[in-house]
Amino acid sequence: MRLLPLLTLCVLCLTSASASAALKIYGSSKFQFSAGNSKVTFGCGGINNPSTENATGTIQVRLWALDKPHAGGIIKGKVIASYQYDGLSPKAYYSPVSKTVAASMPGTKKAYYLCLTVMEYKADGYIVSDYRNFDGTTVLGPLKTFTLTGPWSWQTHPEAGTIDMKVAKIAHLRTGNTGTLKLAVWATKSLYKGGAISGWELGSVTKAALKPGYTYSDVINTAKYTKPPAGTYYVHILLSEFQDGGYKTVAHLTSGNTTDFK
Repeated sequence: MRLLPLLTLCVLCLTSASASAALKIYGSSKFQFSAGNSKVTFGCGGINNPSTENATGTIQVRLWALDKPHAGGIIKGKVIASYQYDGLSPKAYYSPVSKTVAASMPGTKKAYYLCLTVMEYKADGYIVSDYRNFDGTTVLGPLKTFTLTGPWSWQTHPEAGTIDMKVAKIAHLRTGNTGTLKLAVWATKSLYKGGAISGWELGSVTKAALKPGYTYSDVINTAKYTKPPAGTYYVHILLSEFQDGGYKTVAHLTSGNTTDFK
């Protein structure tokens, strides 16, 4: 007498699970970062709703950077990028699934495992319905907000007391205005690789802040020249931005060669 109710209950449970089956990824998954990692294209062959009865909630496709491959359950890591689709009706699907969107990089530069997730909005928020781990690791880190693009050059005019500086392009990725900018030529005893600099500033000019999407191209400026002590130096051109009461170096270029100053 007890077996029939239990059997009936099990059948009901299986039917319910089939009717509310989670979203599924099918086909191959892919990702591709743009130059500089400011954008990423990612997706898969498609997403389908296998349920014969139930529609899904709103769908988010997310690309994650993880410390280890995802193995199910709650996912923890950095969301690199995401995009959204409307929920699917029963037995409906999206194919193909791929978009190019802005990328948000992790704060620490290192090798990460990347994972693609398809998430459905439930009562408590978005939950993972299906996922795909990508093979191997990818090195990611903070984006360069500013770039200096060569060719670049400098030329002193001791009799005039000036120094000329040229650079092909100054660009930025800020969503708002930059701070005031400073372009400077420096001489150092050791090869400069970023961060704090120790040496002699040969000359500098300030430039107005840039609006979003704006750049400086074919930059040519003349500054007052300060001669360093006699010796052999590496020469660099540095771009700095005015932040929190002072200038902070945000990009630089160096030839790698040394110059004798007498």
